Amino acid sequence: MTWQLFQIIGSIAAVGSGGGLAVVLGWVALVVAVAVGVLLMTPSVVAATSGTRSED
Repeated sequence: MTWQLFQIIGSIAAVGSGGGLAVVLGWVALVVAVAVGVLLMTPSVVAATSGTRSED
């Protein structure tokens, strides 16, 4: 999750730079970081990383 936070900060800086390709790549990085952050909070990933198993 720490990596996603750093990626969000970097992508916001890139979007704010106002430099063509940097803005586009900043938006792409922001979307990827948010998507991965959301996926990291899914019950199966939380169960796998916390050492507990959910009953499926």
